Amino acid sequence: MDNDTTLTSSTLAGTDTPAWPPLTLAERDRLRQQAMARAHALRAEAINEFWRGTDAWFGAAADHTRRAATRLAARLHQHIKRRAAGAPCTAEG
Repeated sequence: MDNDTTLTSSTLAGTDTPAWPPLTLAERDRLRQQAMARAHALRAEAINEFWRGTDAWFGAAADHTRRAATRLAARLHQHIKRRAAGAPCTAEG
């Protein structure tokens, strides 16, 4: 590239029409900075959304585990009560 401060644009296939207008280095740098800032914002938003989803999933799994543990404790409590009362223990309860 020569020392010209204007970037040349490529042309559309088979025409002399530029695909985008010529940009100065300052304009190109400004557009690049805008694109980088937007990319960082989108990346941060995606990461936050991922962790919100992950937190919700772990929360649901923890609730399910807690309910299962509560049911198991209740069944064990009933089993102990039946054994203490002399009732026969069956596979159903």
